[in-house]
Order: sequence, then C-alpha cells, then structure tokens
Amino acid sequence: MADPSLQSLCCLTTSNRSQQYQLLELHQSAYYGLSLASAIVGFLGAVYQLNLRYAAPFPRYQYFNVGLRGNNILFWLALADTFAAFGLTVRSTGWFLSQNYWSVHSSNLPHSPMNPLFCAIISGWIQFSYTSSHLWTLVYAIDVRRITFDQPFAAPVYHVCAWGGAVALCTTGLTLLYLPGHDSDAFIMLLPNHVTTYFPLVLTCLACPFLFMSAFRQAEISLTRRYARYTTTERRLVDSLKVKFILIVSVFYLCWMPNIVNGLVLWISWNKLPVTWVLANWYLMALLNPLQGVFNIMLYRIPKRRQPRSQLQGWFASLQIRKIEPQEETPLLL
Repeated sequence: MADPSLQSLCCLTTSNRSQQYQLLELHQSAYYGLSLASAIVGFLGAVYQLNLRYAAPFPRYQYFNVGLRGNNILFWLALADTFAAFGLTVRSTGWFLSQNYWSVHSSNLPHSPMNPLFCAIISGWIQFSYTSSHLWTLVYAIDVRRITFDQPFAAPVYHVCAWGGAVALCTTGLTLLYLPGHDSDAFIMLLPNHVTTYFPLVLTCLACPFLFMSAFRQAEISLTRRYARYTTTERRLVDSLKVKFILIVSVFYLCWMPNIVNGLVLWISWNKLPVTWVLANWYLMALLNPLQGVFNIMLYRIPKRRQPRSQLQGWFASLQIRKIEPQEETPLLL
C-alpha cells in the first residue's frame, strides 16, 4: 500500500521504536502476499493502459482537440501509476522474501527487514509516484473545466505542477523524516511526512467534485449558446458526462478513502490506537491502492489507435490509384 506510516519501518530500531507503533509489526505472510498480488495486478493494468494511450494519436500540436488533450494527461497519469505499482511490487517482494528475518530475531526488538537505504529509496519512489498520480488526476479535472471555458491546453504548467509539486512535497517530507537528531519524539518525526503525503490526496478529493460541477454548468451554457437550444439530445450528452465523472470521483474515493481514514484515526487516537481496526484498514489499503491503474482502464475512454502503414503498403496503394486513373491522349475539353 501507499501509506507514510510504512516509511518509518525503514529506520525502525530499538532506539526509535515507540509504543504507539506496535501496529507496524505486520510481519505476516498473508499481508505480504496480499500486497504483492495487488501490486502485480495494478502494475499490469497500468502498463496495459499506458500501452494503449501511447499507441493512440498523441497531441503534439493539436492543443485544442478535446479528446487528444485528455489523452495526453491520462498518459502521464498512467505513467505515474506504472511507476508506483512497480515500486510497490519491488517493496512487497522484498518484504515477502525477508519475512524469515523476523522469526530469527524474535527475541529482540525489531529492526528494518530490508537494507535501510534501499527501503528509504523505494519508499520515497512510491510516495513520489503516487503524489504525482494524485496531482495528474487533479490536473485532469482542471483541464476538463478549462475545456468548457474554451481555454488553451497548458502542458508545461501541468508538468511543472504535477512532477515539480511531487518532487517538492516528497523531498520536504522525507528529509524531515530521515533527518537525524529528532528521532526521540515519534510525533515530531512522523508528522511532516504525513502532511506532505496527505495534502495532495485530500486536495484532489475535495477539488475534483467542485471542478467537475463547474464544468457541467458551463457545458450546459456552452451548448445552449452554440445550438440556441437545450433539448433532450443536449441534456442526454451532459447527463452521460455527469455519470462518467461521478464514477471517476467515486473510484478515486474508493481507492484512497481508507488512507485518509487511516491518517485521521492515527493522529486523533495517537495515545490509544485501535490496533485491530487499523490493521484491518491497512489490509484494505494494500488491496485497493494499487488497483487504481486497473479501474482507470474502465473509466477513461481510450482513443482509437492509429495504424501506421509501411512504406511498401503506401507504395502499393499509390500504384493501385495510378491503375484506375483514366489514360487519355487528348484533353476532355477539346
């Protein structure tokens, strides 16, 4: 799963292990197996969607084409999901293969099951990928609204906000998490990383419904102005778009609402955590987080693939055209 609490496992030692984080001892084959299986399925789904969108017409210059500019954003969203699912697969595999470590050191307080540096790098990669995925989802909602207002496609701004914002947030959170010197207070050590992780997630959850509702209202106004009417046909078009975007928001909530609930419970009940409930929620996050790439295949429309013709096919087609052209000795007008 993609949760900042797991990143503290990379530096879990006898000196910084707190009583509140006994719930991090998820050293069970069932949890590792669920995480690995869900990560593999999510990785395959994200790669499949990435392949379909790469083979579709890619908007290099058609910035005002509605379908192609949406495909551009969804391509980068699928790429971020692919990166995240790959990182989850690597980390889950490392946990699954190193689970015997805990049985050997059961008499002592636990340490990180993987190399701390490798664990920190792969956890940072997962956080960066999913943060950029959340921001690309937000960018998609923003661009849908910009389309209804006939505003241009701001590709450079989108890339800076999605990739640059993810880099800034992850760098800040992970630096404060792994910075030596304040590991005696778990609250101070973990809070900044949780804030930088949950900020883009909560922002996307709150902003997307309002952006889509604004786009719907403007779409109704634009259709009325363009056709000077708003009949059943236009109403059905708007209603179909509403259903699509409601499903997009609902699936995003389904995949990531357990993470928000986990963060709220963690910080509200810091002194007395409901460990059993939190662990059950962690299993739910391990199942749902990587499946976002699979659900996106069913939600977002895939443009038709462009079938490029080889030079031989092009030469043969031109030859066929020459054969059917009329051969005349004298112009028809004479």
